[in-house]
Amino acid sequence: MKKPMMQGLAMVAALAVATFAGASDDVQKVVVSTDAYNRLIFPEPYSTIVIPPEAELRDNPVPTDGKRGLLIRPSDEAEPFSIFIQLRSGEAFTVKLEPESGIDAQVFRYRNAPDLSAEPERESRPKDRWIADTILSAFQGSRPSGFEPAGAPPSARLEMPNGGTLMLTAETQYRGSGHVVNIYRLSSDSSVEVEPRDFYRDGVVAVSLEGDTVSERHQPRMIVVEVDRG
Repeated sequence: MKKPMMQGLAMVAALAVATFAGASDDVQKVVVSTDAYNRLIFPEPYSTIVIPPEAELRDNPVPTDGKRGLLIRPSDEAEPFSIFIQLRSGEAFTVKLEPESGIDAQVFRYRNAPDLSAEPERESRPKDRWIADTILSAFQGSRPSGFEPAGAPPSARLEMPNGGTLMLTAETQYRGSGHVVNIYRLSSDSSVEVEPRDFYRDGVVAVSLEGDTVSERHQPRMIVVEVDRG
């Protein structure tokens, strides 16, 4: 049994849409895959998620899209378990996950929440498990499998649409498997709200953030995975 540990990450992934198994007493029930990462999508960022300690998970859950969702994968033969979610507006609800093997990754959309992490249209996209493993290795300070160190990407300065100037200080770059992994430290002289979609451009297949607020005190790391065009 693996006890879940919430990590301050955000990650983009595209999965298949799940069907509801039913609902009772405001508990949404959904069948989820034990073979791939499933995604829970909310109409606004969440403030609290409670996963019971007895929940059997293969990997730690990963917050997505500026805390508008959660990437989660139960262990093989895991028993059903419930997750309590409270949104920033104060609205709260419970989702009961019913693990099942041999099915594709599933998506649960609360109140038909929109998907803000649309993938690039002209790029072939790696599998979600590969993206997740690559990003988690980078956040943990390890060299992702299939990659080699390649110095550091150039630093950058961005003017954000919502105001403020964002500094992207380069830390590390890895190349391999037809892709480039760039790791940046974000900083700003004023408080700036950021989301993965703020950093998408042609060729980018995934963006992960340690947090959604950047300031002089809060300097989260960002990982960008993109196609290697040499």
